[in-house]
Amino acid sequence: MKKITVITPSNIEIEYRLAGAGSRIAAFIIDFTLQYTIIIIFTLTVLLGIDYRILSNSQPSGVALGVTLVFWFVMHVGYFIFCEMAFNGQSVGKKVFSLRVIRDNGMPLGFGQSLVRGLLRTSVDMMYVGLFAVVFSKHHKRLGDMAAGTIVISEHREEFDSRIYESQHWPDFLPDPFSLTPEERRISEEWLARRDEMPDGGEASGEMLLEYLGRER
Repeated sequence: MKKITVITPSNIEIEYRLAGAGSRIAAFIIDFTLQYTIIIIFTLTVLLGIDYRILSNSQPSGVALGVTLVFWFVMHVGYFIFCEMAFNGQSVGKKVFSLRVIRDNGMPLGFGQSLVRGLLRTSVDMMYVGLFAVVFSKHHKRLGDMAAGTIVISEHREEFDSRIYESQHWPDFLPDPFSLTPEERRISEEWLARRDEMPDGGEASGEMLLEYLGRER
């Protein structure tokens, strides 16, 4: 499996395992199935439930069709955006296969990047272009990733290096390592391993790390 090394805004190098085409396709199949299950249930509810005239072989009203079309568009674009914002760069399929979307610099995915990925997913990337891009691009990026400046990584909690936790006497001001996401934990571990080599003992980068984790000392 390919790996990539990024430099975070805290000037810390961290290595990630890139998600392969197989796991990304499998995750997409789960999300695609869930998307269309919701769409079908909503459509049947509107056309057969709310707009009951279709039961008497009448044509559905324009309002019912309009509401259905709007919902289809929202689901196609909004499903991934909502999931990625709610689950820190993951959709349902990505959670199943332990995949996560992050920025090229290792920072968490933002709304702007998710929006760009979503819009391109529903346009060019849906026409098999995204699949070919993931397979043949250096960092397994589809066009949405290229435009948004994101990568999809594979993460597994069993990769946590307990030796660092034990030997470095994990500082009290840092959150418990097992409560962190894998990328947060990797950055924290890297900082712990290198802070003694820094001129100020890692104080400045430690403050940046806390800011990244959303904590205060």
